Amino acid sequence: MPLRPIFFAPMLSAALVACSGSNSPPPSPAPAVPSAAAPTPNEAQAAKEAALYEQMRANGSWDVALTLGNEVVTKFAGTRAAAQVQQTIGDVRAKGEAQANQKRLARLWTYTATPEAGGTQYAAAIPSQHALGGDAKVRLVLRQHPKWGQSVYLLLDGAKFDCRKGCATLPVSFDGAPAQHMKATIPPTGEPALFIDDDKGFIAKLRTAQRVAITATLRDLGEKVMEFEIGGYDPEKLPQTPKK
Repeated sequence: MPLRPIFFAPMLSAALVACSGSNSPPPSPAPAVPSAAAPTPNEAQAAKEAALYEQMRANGSWDVALTLGNEVVTKFAGTRAAAQVQQTIGDVRAKGEAQANQKRLARLWTYTATPEAGGTQYAAAIPSQHALGGDAKVRLVLRQHPKWGQSVYLLLDGAKFDCRKGCATLPVSFDGAPAQHMKATIPPTGEPALFIDDDKGFIAKLRTAQRVAITATLRDLGEKVMEFEIGGYDPEKLPQTPKK
């Protein structure tokens, strides 16, 4: 009686499994999940300084913002932050230069408060922009005195005004406009000063002007145009306006 091939089926199945395993390609690795690239040190530092630049720009600190912006666009050229700063640096530069100039103009003025009988004398003084020659110097002075009231005058140091041909009027020009002649007075006490009689009119124009030029004659030096950069005047530093 023939034998049944009862052992061949399992053996054949095992052989097929072995062959299949030896010939199949290895399983493909799982695809990597892309991750956001970390910013380079330059990009990170540039972004940090650009954020501070934007903060100063928002606060109106134009001079500080300009310094920070210049550093970002030069030190971190090619970064995204530098490209963003470049879009606004021109406007910041213009405003920064204007702000720096305004601070410079403000520093030209000197303010004093001196106790006097009956109150306090307040004064604001600014030197002329250009030298007069020799040792001569001149200042424009605004004064509020508890007794004498408000005054505007030119005060010379190292020279005297020459009024032999008259100092009754002075050519005064604000911001390059045609000069107007303003009445002036030499004090009888002999100080090297020349008072402008219309102090109220002069100060009203001064508050909105950037420059004033006053022409007067000096002994041994002749006629001089005395120019003053008055744009930084702060009226709050002269808190009182006493009546004459």
